Amino acid sequence: MANKQPVVVCVDDDEAMLSTVVRCLKREPFDIRSTLSASEALGWIASGDISVLVSDYDMPEMTGAQLAGHARRLRPETVRILLTGKRTLETAIDGINQGEIFKFLNKPFDSEQLRGAVRAGVERNRELIEMSGDRQRRMRREALRAALESEYPGISQVTRAAGEPYIVPTDPWSEAAELGLTGLAAHLEESA
Repeated sequence: MANKQPVVVCVDDDEAMLSTVVRCLKREPFDIRSTLSASEALGWIASGDISVLVSDYDMPEMTGAQLAGHARRLRPETVRILLTGKRTLETAIDGINQGEIFKFLNKPFDSEQLRGAVRAGVERNRELIEMSGDRQRRMRREALRAALESEYPGISQVTRAAGEPYIVPTDPWSEAAELGLTGLAAHLEESA
């Protein structure tokens, strides 16, 4: 399967500013989606893997901080960047508290600064997805261990005297079958 391009959603109620943001990012290896509607952006986030959300702060439908907060609840791994013309502490606090903003960029912004922030956001999105996969694998492994322990009490316990080696059989599946542990491989295959 070919690697698909990271999806970047850009939202601003000012059509000229939205066009500027899209123009700035269009040469990057991203799938760019743009909208004047925060609700439409939330629909995209809810229905697909969005790597980065780039949003204006001051919009009529909802603030960029509110949009980022909704996006965080829908897809925590979507990285959120806010563009703002309001350079106030209140704006920063609102963005951090509601949307756990990755980066704030002031308007007018430097094009290279925006491209760099979005590239860093895409990389952070990859890290978050990887960490999420690790967490899911740990949870599956723990669930499998618990299921095996409940079905075969003591199976996860190894007792041996100090200094004695534990020898793993060359074919543990045959040994399990000899002990009457059937269906074990099927449980492992489902959890993988």
